[in-house]
Amino acid sequence: MLKRLSVVVLLLLLPILSFAEEFVAGKDYVVIKVPGNNSSQDERVIITEFFSYGCPWCYRLEPKLDSWVSAKGKQVFYEKVPVIFNKDWEYYAKAFYTAQALSLQDTIAPALFKAILTDKKQLNSNEAMIQFLQSQGLDSDVVSSAFHNSPSIDIELTNSKRMMASYQIAAVPAVLVQNKYKTDLQMAKSEERLLAILDYLVKKSKEAS
Repeated sequence: MLKRLSVVVLLLLLPILSFAEEFVAGKDYVVIKVPGNNSSQDERVIITEFFSYGCPWCYRLEPKLDSWVSAKGKQVFYEKVPVIFNKDWEYYAKAFYTAQALSLQDTIAPALFKAILTDKKQLNSNEAMIQFLQSQGLDSDVVSSAFHNSPSIDIELTNSKRMMASYQIAAVPAVLVQNKYKTDLQMAKSEERLLAILDYLVKKSKEAS
């Protein structure tokens, strides 16, 4: 009877023990050495996701990470940075910044993920991407200008590449917390554990502020 009671108590404690897991720097996340702005003006913790529409793991993580961000509410400030690991991904980054400039990123993101990763559309030229974005209702002249002659889009692409180099982004999805801690799916081993690490790093950042 005592043995059975001990098993029941252990089972009840398992969720608590799992929640209290201490994550380890250098294994579950890395501490960023690059000098930078480690605070946001409104005291929210800055969450920066490095991703690409060409990354299937980013596609899988997207709804879970969106839910996590929504649950955090005003605790966090969330932003996305499209990475450019190859020429195709540069077109995807251009599409991201074009949609963002029009405040249509939330609408266009699911369509781009589906077109590239599920429907296998070859959106790897200016013309192909312009045609696709036009099919999604974006203004023809605005999209054409963004892809053919837009200094502001070029600046955004340059900033993306600079951030990738500064924070040594070699795999995606990767998440930067308060410009001080970095983790990714490879370190976390699973999507659920990645979100748990982010919870830990948000708490750690708030305690340090």
